[in-house]
Amino acid sequence: MREKLRLSDFTILYICISEVWETNARRCLSDAVYFRNLGGTSFILCLKNSILDEEAKKEDIPRLYFGGDLSNWKSFFNFYFQLQQIFLKRNFDLVHSYTYLTLIPIGFVLRKLPHIPLIFSFNEFISSKKRKWIDQFFISRTDLILTYSEELRHLALESFSISSRKVIVTGGGVDFLLNRKNHQDPSKKKAVIIVPQSARDISEFSLVIDAISASAQFAHVKSKKFDIIFSFLSEIPWVSHPLYDSLKRLVLERHLEMHIGFETRRLNTDIFFDSLIYIGISNSEIFVDEDVFAFLSKTPLLLPRTISRHNLLNNGKFGESYHPSDMRELRIKLLKILEDLNRYEENFSQVDPHSFQFHHADNYFDLLYQSYERLSYQRLRYTQKKKKYL
Repeated sequence: MREKLRLSDFTILYICISEVWETNARRCLSDAVYFRNLGGTSFILCLKNSILDEEAKKEDIPRLYFGGDLSNWKSFFNFYFQLQQIFLKRNFDLVHSYTYLTLIPIGFVLRKLPHIPLIFSFNEFISSKKRKWIDQFFISRTDLILTYSEELRHLALESFSISSRKVIVTGGGVDFLLNRKNHQDPSKKKAVIIVPQSARDISEFSLVIDAISASAQFAHVKSKKFDIIFSFLSEIPWVSHPLYDSLKRLVLERHLEMHIGFETRRLNTDIFFDSLIYIGISNSEIFVDEDVFAFLSKTPLLLPRTISRHNLLNNGKFGESYHPSDMRELRIKLLKILEDLNRYEENFSQVDPHSFQFHHADNYFDLLYQSYERLSYQRLRYTQKKKKYL
């Protein structure tokens, strides 16, 4: 009879060494809050004064801090020694990392602690230079890799020397109402462009502004009365956003005050329910949860052309793609969607309900809970057998 484990008695260390507030950072915080709400104890190891640190503070999740950026071997060793001290002071039952570069120092530490499972949520481009044998040796200590999509799973299997049974697809984990319909207010015609808190490069957004400026000059668009407001949306007040002054200046220079507005709202599916179209920008992540929020709210998509985003568009059924540096193509695809909105919106009625359920938070957290429990039992059996033969 196997020993009974209760996850509510566990303490889990969540690790996300990132300054940017993107999919993995949001996922890290969401997972930590979920486990805390189960009755367990969550700690987040992050960068001090990062956005993740600020958001975790609001949720009353305890934080531990690392002061480096893991850009060289010296910082790797500093992180390793800091991890050693953390594990000497506290007893953790599981480690869940969201940053690839942390896996090597974590692997060093956990090889001496075989009873602790290690999970990695994969959502970043891995340079081939970083796939050296020493990296693979310590990454092999990872018990499970979680991916948000099937495309990410294939990429993980290409990037890591790991068994296919150790890589699973969880979906996006978005919390939304499964049966809610998109009831648009006909008086509101809005296109949404999300400007992350971490955004620093104005060129990505100037491309969108130039495309809007060029589109506004087309007479056939005006004749069809497309009275659209392009809403640049931020999760923090615009007065404190680092790109606000630059964006405002571009809008004024192109005389687009009547076409472009600035809005502050938290990221969720509700922000898209009065929107005609969602325009995505280039992103350092492979899977972008902002795209999924728009997709789940049945909003036509206009996204930069990547493999993961191409599949979300389903060969043009739910939107269009553009080259991330081609303003002309962006303008053409924007007009194409606006001229045929009804077709794109009707295509969403044909979506298999399982596609929505796949990305739902309930599906994600069920898989997460099962993974935590299964790996904990596996590590327990492994250490018990090891003690038996010592």
